[in-house]
Amino acid sequence: MGLKPDHWIRKMALEHRMIEPFVDRQVRDGVISYGLSSYGYDIRVADEFKIFQPEITAAKLSDVQCAYVAGVLDAQGQIGYISGSTGRPSLALIFACENRSLIEGLHAIIGTGRLRDAGDGKCELVVSKAADVQYILSQVWPYLSQRRDMATRALAELKSAKSIIVDPKNFDADSFTDFKGDVCLIPPNSFALSRTVEYFRIPRSVLTVCVGKSTYARCGIIVNVTPFEPEWEGYVTLEISNTTPLPARIYANEGIAQVLFFEADEECEISYADKKGKYQAQRTIMLPRL
Repeated sequence: MGLKPDHWIRKMALEHRMIEPFVDRQVRDGVISYGLSSYGYDIRVADEFKIFQPEITAAKLSDVQCAYVAGVLDAQGQIGYISGSTGRPSLALIFACENRSLIEGLHAIIGTGRLRDAGDGKCELVVSKAADVQYILSQVWPYLSQRRDMATRALAELKSAKSIIVDPKNFDADSFTDFKGDVCLIPPNSFALSRTVEYFRIPRSVLTVCVGKSTYARCGIIVNVTPFEPEWEGYVTLEISNTTPLPARIYANEGIAQVLFFEADEECEISYADKKGKYQAQRTIMLPRL
């Protein structure tokens, strides 16, 4: 069995539709790279995600963590106007609280804005850049609001000593929140499912191995994909884990992992198509099946 080079991948993609759409070079300017490489192909993640956000996840939070999340969101956040550098008023988000550590924590989660003393013992986080305001309203605020609701429910769950187990044989689809967009925010210590932009058709004598890209791996974001078996075809379901204690951004339509192609010396007796595999020809993000 040998590792296949770029010219073999190109030939199989163009003549046998092994990869569609196919990018015949590595695109890297301003994006996380994707396309053909020396001995592999860098796949892209589509803009469809299923974010793992079950209510019971919050039940694993400590009382202190729950109080922190709820406290941040109850820090009297408001939308108002402030004077810009030109003297003209501009739209801004202002979060004020007497507990400076809560505001500093919110600042770290949001990743933008500036801290200032507001008098009366209060600290303020002011976000005035238009793009940042839009980002918070569309991405961060819904996430934080969800975490607050989850924290409230988690305290009730903890008090009632209720527990739920993630079961691969009986997985609860309601554990996921659907999201579609250019940037997906994965909660701390959680994961998301997505799919590739590319549709694959694997030859009978070929098996692939898929590994995550170093750009994400160095940020604590791990991509897991099982091998593409002989004669399997479909969009690849991707599992993207955020191992960090902070929210993580995933950029749609950019590189996410690299596929390596190995060709066997002989063809197998039974291929994935022969045994009518349960994930054959999948066109959407597939949840666990028996």
